[in-house]
Amino acid sequence: MMYPATTRSPEFLSLSKDAGLWPKSSYGKGIIIGVIDSGIESRHPSFGDAGMSPPPARRTGTCTGAVRPAGNAGPCPSTGNNDTPWEITVGAGSVDRKLAAGLLLESGDLVEGEALVQGPNSTAYQPLHYPGEGNLCRKVSVERTRGHIVICDDAMVKVDVQARIIKNLYDNGAAQVVLIGQEKAGFTLGFREYGSSVVQEPAAVGHKLKDYSQYPDSAAQVFFKGTQIGVGQSPTVAYFSSRGPSRGNPRIVKPDILAPGLNILAAATESPDRGPFRFKSGTSMAVPHISGVVALLKSMHPDWSPMAIRSAIMTTADELDNDGNPIMNEKHEPASAFAVGAGHVNPRRAVDPGLVYDLEVRDYVGYVCHLFARARLDNDDDYAVQDILQDLNLNCRNVPHLSDVDLNYPSIMVPANTTVRRTLTSMGPAEQYTGRLSMAHDVGVDFSPKSLSFSRPGEKLTFQVNHHGSEVAEGFLIWESNTHTVQSPLVVVRS
Repeated sequence: MMYPATTRSPEFLSLSKDAGLWPKSSYGKGIIIGVIDSGIESRHPSFGDAGMSPPPARRTGTCTGAVRPAGNAGPCPSTGNNDTPWEITVGAGSVDRKLAAGLLLESGDLVEGEALVQGPNSTAYQPLHYPGEGNLCRKVSVERTRGHIVICDDAMVKVDVQARIIKNLYDNGAAQVVLIGQEKAGFTLGFREYGSSVVQEPAAVGHKLKDYSQYPDSAAQVFFKGTQIGVGQSPTVAYFSSRGPSRGNPRIVKPDILAPGLNILAAATESPDRGPFRFKSGTSMAVPHISGVVALLKSMHPDWSPMAIRSAIMTTADELDNDGNPIMNEKHEPASAFAVGAGHVNPRRAVDPGLVYDLEVRDYVGYVCHLFARARLDNDDDYAVQDILQDLNLNCRNVPHLSDVDLNYPSIMVPANTTVRRTLTSMGPAEQYTGRLSMAHDVGVDFSPKSLSFSRPGEKLTFQVNHHGSEVAEGFLIWESNTHTVQSPLVVVRS
């Protein structure tokens, strides 16, 4: 694996090239990550292999797992893609880096935002002008532009179109252009390269600036503070990150995990006015982070199954941000399990999960057969299932069927008046675990047994969770020993 040039996300994931998981796993040496639709050409410098050993003359092995993006149709519910139970579905979050900029209003209030291109600080207060809703700064008089800080609503058009609008404002003498994000984006700020200094303000605070600009003689100073690291309330879920519940698999909590996917310095197609790397946002930016973690874990534990690796990633995830509070969504409200999954990936903990929820291929076969049986399709069912599972000898009549709640998944959804079972596999020496529930409020949920005692690696023990009410709630079922914490998202629903 090459060292990624993502400016911050490796450090945010506590990955260091000098110590810890990264060097201990030989940087994922020998693990191949297949990339489908990279969006860049094969000659891109990110594919450069200088300093790397040549590939083996005869490569062997098979594709053993898939990591896929949740999609970028958020923040509305049930907008997720790639939500089958045999793949890791990844949502996008922020990192603790900020390219700080903003405005100091003459009233004394600060309006903080970011700027990809940092400009000079104002030396005096300058008048504000906001041309109004719907104008999008396409038509602003020269008189209201020259020497003004011009406030624009983001038109969310192609970058080059927005860049021309901004260039026109500067050509007409604007002192500074401020771009206000869309309302649905909340506090999320995604960088776009406009070629000029633009202060981007999130919609959640931009209304303050627009309201203030309507006062006669309103004025402000622009400031730029450069790159700030360790910014609080990180990560948050990016507004575009698609949410569950899944439409196709409604009783499996998706996405599975959150990873850095906002403002990631990534490989891009080179053009005359743009270099080979660019800041990008999307769940497709989060996927490489999880793919890399999977490679590191597989290098450390070559005998782990893809399902065990997914479980290790999910049950060791962080449910709190770097301020010690629950991870927030784009509105800075506590994020649902259908936005954040099990939490934000924590590679250091994932390498030693203690216990895992494992699954076998036959479990997925039983699930697919169950789906077709539930849909009451005709006698072509077996042909369809054979096509999906690539097994021409498969007959669903000879396979035990499994529903979505019966899959041994690391997250747990329990409908009303239902009991679900899960099996944990020990990945280490003898250890005693005690279970507890952490729910947002009291609900009619219990589990048994309350403790699990493992005597050897590979031992499997089963517990059950019962929802004997009709409440809807989210929380966690946590198994703790002296050295490990195994945490599963728990969602109770009515049906």
